[in-house]
Amino acid sequence: MTALFIACSDGRVAPCLSALQEAEDALDADRLLVPGGPLVLTRPGTERRVALDCIRTTIEVHNVRVVYLVSHQDCPAYDRALGGLGFDQQELLERDLLRVKTLLENTFADIEVRCFLVPWRENGGGLGFAAAEPVE
Repeated sequence: MTALFIACSDGRVAPCLSALQEAEDALDADRLLVPGGPLVLTRPGTERRVALDCIRTTIEVHNVRVVYLVSHQDCPAYDRALGGLGFDQQELLERDLLRVKTLLENTFADIEVRCFLVPWRENGGGLGFAAAEPVE
């Protein structure tokens, strides 16, 4: 295992996360699933320190070389963190993904960080999530 996926624990995006792992040829990757995924790393204090410690342990024990940050639109954890106020989800999620990418690259020198956003979409078959899209 040389990859780690940090993503939201929302079960609705599980199929998208599995598809992304397959597309990235990382089926045996470790997963760190928490509400909001990378959101926990945007907060100062204890939550971030605990998350970074978990990431550090996984990187060291499993020789992780690539960390995937995966966020998704229509995320209840973001709604809760922001008090349910209206906000441009895509812009905020992309900004946070890039902030967390910088944090991880500065904290762990020998890893590559890749960012993905799972967009909410509507189609003739009802509501659902689309394939994860890279954020750069």
